[in-house]
Amino acid sequence: MSKVSGGSVWRLVSLVVILGSIVACAGVATTRTGAVHDIRVTEGPDPADLLVNPGDEVRWVNARTGNVRVDLVMMDTGQFTCNRGFSNMLGMTKDFAEVKPNSTASACFSTPGVIKYNLRMDTTLPGGRTISSGIIRIGS
Repeated sequence: MSKVSGGSVWRLVSLVVILGSIVACAGVATTRTGAVHDIRVTEGPDPADLLVNPGDEVRWVNARTGNVRVDLVMMDTGQFTCNRGFSNMLGMTKDFAEVKPNSTASACFSTPGVIKYNLRMDTTLPGGRTISSGIIRIGS
């Protein structure tokens, strides 16, 4: 059985802490352009068709009394250059966000294209849930 010196243990612990810090800080970057576009969610998205530039931040603002789920349809989460609400507790990106009343979720998209999304909202109508769609056009 071999002995491990106190110095070796200290170096190993230091290495783990440094690597952990690097991984924690290597999250998604912030918006590059500084432009922020709000999509206000009431009965549906307003505006439902939004034109932005790559790097602009798109923010969904829940103006309802219940939660809203924003589902990005068939989107590669690698397109995010920033996001708030589209990641789990471990920092892994996901293609949906749950937005509480009077709260927001946001994302920045890196490449030109079209992003389609669905808003899933609780309602008093039969079925208890309504779905409304929107489009984000990312210009070049």
